[in-house]
Amino acid sequence: MFERHAPQASRSLFAWFVVTTIVPSVGLGWLGWQIVRQDRQLAGQLLLERRDRAADLAATALQRTLAELEGRLATVSTTSPISYGTLRPGAAFIAFGPRGVLASAGAPLPYRPGLPPDDGPDEGVFASAEALEFQKQDVAGAIRLLSTFAAARDPTIRAEALLRLGRNYRKLGDLTRAIDAFTELVALDDTLAGGLPAGLQGRQGRAMIFTEMKQRRDDLEREALLLYRELGDGRWALSRSLYQFSTEQARGWLGEHTPPPHDSERLALAEAAEIVWNEWRTTGWQDAAPPVRRTLWAAGRSVLVLTQGSPERLAMLVVAPQFLDEVWRGDLKSVSGSHEIDFALTDAEGRAVLGRHDAPLSNQSVRTASATQLPWTVHAISTAKDVGAPWLSGPGRLMLAAMLVMTVVVLAGGYFINRAIARELAVARLQSDFVAAVSHEFRTPLTTIRQLSEMLVRARVSTDEKRQQFYETLLRESERLHRLVESLLNFARLESGELQYRFESVDPHRFVQDVVAEFQEEVSSLGYHIEFSSQDQVPFIRADRELLARVFWNLLDNAVKYSPDHRTVRVEMAKAGSRLLVRVRDEGLGIPVAEQREIFRKFVRGAASKAATIKGTGIGLAMAREIVNAHGGEIRVDSEIGRGSTFSVLLPSEAAIS
Repeated sequence: MFERHAPQASRSLFAWFVVTTIVPSVGLGWLGWQIVRQDRQLAGQLLLERRDRAADLAATALQRTLAELEGRLATVSTTSPISYGTLRPGAAFIAFGPRGVLASAGAPLPYRPGLPPDDGPDEGVFASAEALEFQKQDVAGAIRLLSTFAAARDPTIRAEALLRLGRNYRKLGDLTRAIDAFTELVALDDTLAGGLPAGLQGRQGRAMIFTEMKQRRDDLEREALLLYRELGDGRWALSRSLYQFSTEQARGWLGEHTPPPHDSERLALAEAAEIVWNEWRTTGWQDAAPPVRRTLWAAGRSVLVLTQGSPERLAMLVVAPQFLDEVWRGDLKSVSGSHEIDFALTDAEGRAVLGRHDAPLSNQSVRTASATQLPWTVHAISTAKDVGAPWLSGPGRLMLAAMLVMTVVVLAGGYFINRAIARELAVARLQSDFVAAVSHEFRTPLTTIRQLSEMLVRARVSTDEKRQQFYETLLRESERLHRLVESLLNFARLESGELQYRFESVDPHRFVQDVVAEFQEEVSSLGYHIEFSSQDQVPFIRADRELLARVFWNLLDNAVKYSPDHRTVRVEMAKAGSRLLVRVRDEGLGIPVAEQREIFRKFVRGAASKAATIKGTGIGLAMAREIVNAHGGEIRVDSEIGRGSTFSVLLPSEAAIS
């Protein structure tokens, strides 16, 4: 009856699980998804609004920055002396007049356009010295005459004299004094000597002498490195051609030890200034004009140029991205109050001016140059930190967490309830099998007893020999029935915890030998033989004789029942450390690995027993394990399909317990 309704019960259980667990969980999941979707939409809208406000703020701030620069440029009068003040790094101010540069401020440029003409000393001052040097080839006389000029107070005369002295000492072969002359020349720095800055002439002179002195290679590299750095720092007012020549000359002296290139932003400012100056010099501006704003692409960078000029004077402010990064973007991020948005600029051709604008357009708010009347397009960009921000706002996260907890509770509750019901169904099925097995076990001896008793009562037994056989069979079946009843009663006591153990000192050799002998009498008529072997010295144990005997009897009975084709069962006893080991071996059907743990559970019988219709109740091994555990021992099984099984019982020795 139970077997027939088991599939239907399983289907009902599955349907109940779906209705009570899956459906509510799906509903909670859908509701959670709606919360997430709506919260993300709201977060995206808020982010877009913040980004749009930041883009408007950035455009306004840039307009204000440029207006301030134009205001400062407009204060420079085309007639009054030039005074501009200080600038942050990345910007340079230059004012030009008819004779070239009038004034400069801000970042020092590596080279400058419109250098003023050389107003050095009268050429007649050094005419006598040059006649001695070049016409009369009297280098020593020229040195004596030039030495008097080198002590003059006029720095221009001193610079010209030191330059000539260094040259003449070099001709004379007195390189040490030549180096000293060029060293003094370096100290005069910006003073022109031979139309060039004295500092540049001195550095180059010293380096050229060191090239002739092979043993002073380190001094040459040190001098060339100083020269290279000072050229990059814009120490002297040089033309572009002179800057490039001097830089290449210094690189040649440095060889493989050339440092990194000069600051590209300063080079960009210098190139932009030269472009505008050339336009003003060649085309001229007819009338004074207000500040003009434009951008130029110079040295791989976009440079902002603000100009105000007239035919007599040109005031120019050149601004590199570094200036905008500090003045505009740096200040903007501090006042915008948002660290989740970055800012960038691009020119009309889409080239990057400042910052990175390669983020997806969905993460940008753009203000074009045509709309803002700025030289560049402004980008407000959601940073990676913002894009990867938590999915939900604070309240949304709390609500979603609560729904996730509810979903987990529903799923866990449904799982455990379903598991409990499944277990109860499995136990009910096992109990049904147990009742059927017990009924069958009772039916067989009862049927035999009834038939034999009826034949004896009705005097249908013809001989005394046959009557004696019937009596023996009745006794055997009665004992079998008694053992079955005792097993069931002990199992009931074991389940209820009322089973009483009577422990005493036991000689395991004699005890197991007696159990084997008794069982041998039981199965000898069936052709089975029980072999017993033991070590000479085995430890005594503390045991309940009756209950432990049932354990070994059950193991022997199983070995016989599951070995229909092999009639020998072996019992081995040995000492295992401080414990006693008893093995029961058979060569029968074997037990699958998957069932070797399950067979010690109550009511469980292996698949082989059912397939071979072997009698049993499914409680023998469960009782054996409980009894062995109560003795402080353990029971194990080692089996292989078709090659038999070995059940091992390990019991602590009496000495180990005490």
